[in-house]
Order: sequence, then C-alpha cells, then structure tokens
Amino acid sequence: MSVRVFVAANAREGLARVRKELGEDAVVLSTRPHPQGIELLASAYGDLTVPAVSEAADTAGSSRILAELSRLRGLLQNQLAGFAWGAARRRDPARVAVMQALFAAGFGSSLARTLAARLPRGLDTEAAQRWLRQVLIRNLPVQGREADLMTTGGRFALVGSTGAGKTTTLAKLAARGVDAHGVDQVALVAADAYRIGATAQLKVYADLLGVSLHVCEDQAGLAQLLPQLAARKLLLIDTAGFAPSDPRTREGQALGALGISRLAVVAANQQGAAIEQAMLRFGEGAAACILTKLDETPQPGAALDSVIRHRLPLAYIAGGQRVPEDLHAPNATYLVDRALKGGQLATPYALEAEDWPLFAGVEAERAERRSQKGTSTLKGTSAG
Repeated sequence: MSVRVFVAANAREGLARVRKELGEDAVVLSTRPHPQGIELLASAYGDLTVPAVSEAADTAGSSRILAELSRLRGLLQNQLAGFAWGAARRRDPARVAVMQALFAAGFGSSLARTLAARLPRGLDTEAAQRWLRQVLIRNLPVQGREADLMTTGGRFALVGSTGAGKTTTLAKLAARGVDAHGVDQVALVAADAYRIGATAQLKVYADLLGVSLHVCEDQAGLAQLLPQLAARKLLLIDTAGFAPSDPRTREGQALGALGISRLAVVAANQQGAAIEQAMLRFGEGAAACILTKLDETPQPGAALDSVIRHRLPLAYIAGGQRVPEDLHAPNATYLVDRALKGGQLATPYALEAEDWPLFAGVEAERAERRSQKGTSTLKGTSAG
C-alpha cells in the first residue's frame, strides 16, 4: 500500500491537493489535527491492493493506517452494537429484559445470549422472567439427597485453588460421614505438604470428630497408605491448593489411577474469570463440585453460570465456618432465586439505563474476538 501524507490549512484545501496529486479516485484513509491545520493520509485507489514497499516511510505510513483502521472499526462496531441494543429493546423488550437480568446477576455473555435466543415468542416481560427462572432451575445440575456422596461412601480427594476452603469443607464432609457410618469407618488423610499448619488444622478436626488422621507428603506415600485403609467406608483426602495456572495442579489428575474420585472445591465469592479458571483446571474429570463461601457471595450468578455450562454436578454448598452445620445439599430453586435477586442489588457496579448500549458494544467486541479464536461454543446447555 502506497500512502501519502498531506498537510493543509483546512480540509477543503487538503482534499484539493489529494485530488490533484493522486487523481479523482483517491481514497482518504484518515485525518487528524496538525499544527499547520490538518493532516490527511491518502492513497490512490489503484495502490490499495499493491503490497507495501520496503521504504521506511511507506512502512511507517502503512502501520499508522492499519492502526487507524482498527481503531475506527472498533468505534463503529461499538456504535452499531449500541444502536442494535436500542432497536432490539423496542422490537423485543422481553428478550432484552432476559439478557439484562442475567447480566445484572453476574451470568456471562455466552449463557445469556443462548438463553435469550431460545426464549419462546409472544411472552411478555413478566412471563419471560418466569420462563428464565424455570430454565435456570432445570439446567442447574445438582445431586439429590438420595445421591449423598458421604452416605454412599468411597475415596474422595478435595482439589481446588488456594484459599477455596478445602480443609474446612473436608471437616464438614467428615462429620456427615461419621453420622452415616460411625467414627471407625471414616479416615482423613493430610496430603498438603505446602501450606504451613495444614496438617495441624486437620488434626484438630480429626480429634473433635474422633476419626483417624494419616499424613503423606506425596502421591507415592498415598499409594502405600491406601491399602491400609481399604476397609474404611469413607476416606477423605485434603490436597494442596494451587493457583489454576500452576503446573502442579496436574498432579491431581493422577489420583484417578489410585481409585480416588476428585471433588472440585470452588469459592463462589471470586470474580467470574477466576471461577472459570478453577472450573477448567480442577473441574475437568471431577466427580462433582462443591461451591464454598456462599455467605460471602452477594451475587452467585457467575458460579452458577460456570456450573451450568460445564455440566459438573453440584454435590454440596457451603457458607460459614461452623462444622458441620454450614454444609448443605444444593437446592436449585434456592440458588437460582438467590442469584436473580442478586441482580437487583443497588451497588456502584450496577449498570444504569444509559450504560447498557455501551455495555452491548463491549460485549459485541468480546464476542468478535471469541469467534475469531473459535472459543465461543457453549458446553451442554439446554433450555428445555
């Protein structure tokens, strides 16, 4: 691309120079203020498809043009998305209201757009909200009370990010196991060799519950320990917590070879991006998940969004430090109602009416980037 720079006192004079030197079909690529008036970047129409030459001036000019075109594209995309949002609000207010309710509650764009697209025609706003509530309840994968893992028994390892609440949750699960099987049939294993005081904390819980505690520093030690505990109906293993990006999290994948099921412990009070990273790293291949710190989560929509998209069964929810009181079987109706109610909270982060067109522009730009990377597909979400 051959690009020329023109500086003139005003736009009319600049355009006249462009036509004179480049011809009537010249294309003005960008304009911007200049100390002498205005600067125009222009090219002859025939040169637009010609590969850039190697001269430094043309290379710099081409880079400026590409950057300017990218900026203008982004501005135009945001503007059009805002206009489309306003038009959709007038044309189909129920559908837009569904998306607003989901966004306000912390649900992500992928799920919001999928559900809004499947909204039946002809519903008013109130009926659409009832439909949304029922669809979310049906699609939230929860394990019923009859499938209580602690009552069934087995070998379970709690995996998750640092600070997700694994040790406290394990103590709560152990108390359920003691109620179901008795103290002689429940054993705890401390396999966290990284966090200072992890074993001591678990020993306090083991003493209070009256169950045995065993310590191992690595998976080789765990493999040697398991045959000694084969007769126990319930074995709970406390693993080390790492950030989802830490390569050491892959160690948890090997637990399956030892006959151990993994339970992903995810703190619901995190940002949506952090919850998604935890679900991708710890939820893959897990038997179920446990949402913790719900008492610290005014808007649990992001956590429910991730559970729905990944189709990972929700085994328990936890909120608070009391053992064992603050551990509950999940109730889909309660969780969905709480999430939607969270979208009505008056916070500095809540969008006002004039913010929604801008928000729509940002979401459109993100969707464009996702589609270019091929990551916009949604996992197993059904509206029926």
